[in-house]
Amino acid sequence: MNEQVLPVATSDVPTYHHPPAIYRLAQLFRGLSVVVVVLLVVYAGTVVYSAYEVARSSPQSHGLSASFAPNDTVEIGGSFTLSNPGFYPIQSFALTARITNASGVFLGRLHVGPTVIAPSATDNFPVALYLPVSSVSAAESLLTQDQYLDVSAWGNATYAYLFPLSVTLTETRSWGAPFEGFAVKVGTPGGGGGMVTLPVTVTFTNDASFSEQGTLAITVVSSADVTCGSTSFPIDVPPGNLYDQTETLSLSSGCSPAGGQVVTTYTSGGTTLVLPPEAIP
Repeated sequence: MNEQVLPVATSDVPTYHHPPAIYRLAQLFRGLSVVVVVLLVVYAGTVVYSAYEVARSSPQSHGLSASFAPNDTVEIGGSFTLSNPGFYPIQSFALTARITNASGVFLGRLHVGPTVIAPSATDNFPVALYLPVSSVSAAESLLTQDQYLDVSAWGNATYAYLFPLSVTLTETRSWGAPFEGFAVKVGTPGGGGGMVTLPVTVTFTNDASFSEQGTLAITVVSSADVTCGSTSFPIDVPPGNLYDQTETLSLSSGCSPAGGQVVTTYTSGGTTLVLPPEAIP
């Protein structure tokens, strides 16, 4: 009997091939691009949030006060603060402040910076503005008139390493004049024995935040610009006090004060301030 030989079935054995290197590189770049996109979205979101918080944190002025300073000036000093509540530094921050009186007359300008404000930090910027108070300066009225001063400040910086940032501050500050209502009244000449005397009354109120300790000098000048007489005396006027004092000075023989003027000068330390002259009828 012939035996029948059956064919042996063979199975297909799968063959695995590694993907090409360029395909694997593309997959890597695809994964990296997803990560980059996520990071950019997070960065953009935190920048927007941080910039919004910084914009809300406008510069704040603190303790703006005034005092006499050398070179016939009034010093307005104090400080500005700016908070950075965001996640990124404020770089190259520079602040400019401009001061005008209630009539809009420009008095002075100051600059601070540039500097860097770290994330979640608050920086303090001391400032000092020196205003000349001569008879030809716009700030002369600060001596004798209570008024309101407008302070405008603005700052420019770079935020989150890339973006420009601006902040502003506008506020009004009351100003108390150290010689508020300053007036000089000349009395009737008197005397005897060939000597002519003239009583001069000086009145003002110290509405400043500081005491006035120094010397007042009074000079009577004729209409021909000749000095007829002068005197000086110490003063010590605390804040909020009225000064009302009459001093008598001797006039030079033959020098008539009629039609002239009284010039009053305040001296304290290294400061010499000439107050507005008063005409003599």
